[in-house]
Amino acid sequence: MGVVDESGEVVRWKKQPTPRNRESILQCIQMLVGDGLGICTASNHDIVGVGISTGGQVSFKKGVIVSATSLIPNWSNVPLKEIIEGRYNVPVYADNDGNCYAVAEKRFGKGKQLDNFIALVLGTGIGGGIYVDGKPLRGAGNFAAEIGHVSVDANGPECSCGGRGCIELYASGSGIARWGLENPLLRHLVGTKGELTSKIIGEASRAGDSSATSLLRAAGGRLGLAMAGMVNVFNPECIIISGSLLELGSPYLDEFRSTVVRRAMKANGLGLRIESSDFPQEGGILGAAALAFEEVGGASD
Repeated sequence: MGVVDESGEVVRWKKQPTPRNRESILQCIQMLVGDGLGICTASNHDIVGVGISTGGQVSFKKGVIVSATSLIPNWSNVPLKEIIEGRYNVPVYADNDGNCYAVAEKRFGKGKQLDNFIALVLGTGIGGGIYVDGKPLRGAGNFAAEIGHVSVDANGPECSCGGRGCIELYASGSGIARWGLENPLLRHLVGTKGELTSKIIGEASRAGDSSATSLLRAAGGRLGLAMAGMVNVFNPECIIISGSLLELGSPYLDEFRSTVVRRAMKANGLGLRIESSDFPQEGGILGAAALAFEEVGGASD
């Protein structure tokens, strides 16, 4: 939760682990919203509204989470806007977290001067948003830009979305860990409880583990392959990347960048920039705030 002013400064913020079930998540969100509104009132800030950035497919106009993958359990058919507005009597705007990141880049970040760009979020999953001719691409049901569910292997493992071989299974934090557990050369990194994370693999790579480095390069290459297809479809000026996986460093990111350039059609790749976000960790909060500011045309904090 963050209190954000019109310039994009996060005045106050707090962070809590995501609860494990639907009711607890809703209670947590309501508590955090109440905390934020209390901070605004105590500080004499004008309240434009509440923006909520969430995983899942969101009916933007209704503020309803229509469906979500198993990364957020039982997070479907949630009337989030109605619940929060009913309790606090403030305007509430909810959208998919990838779309929110894109709106944040357009309002506060490196997308300010761009009309066509892709905001790519690399974390536990893979998400993002797309701007076309100065407007966010939403699609018929606001379900566009599901970048993490572009398939790079039609015969690959089944994804929680119902598809197979989605890029999220190979190049996200959870995907890299899944892939690593299948690699016998990385068994020495698996903990006593059978756990393995992308962070552990990244640390091993930095320590000189060649198998870990090879896996990160393979993951970055798969991601680059998926994004080259997106570049050919949307012809963006820039891909802006953010999220915790930026910490994986050069084996992952360099392979991603080089694969995009190599695999995209020459005309589409000409002049394409791939840049890191100015706010890789705060994008979720800024995205939620930017959503509220954009929807009300607000100029207050």
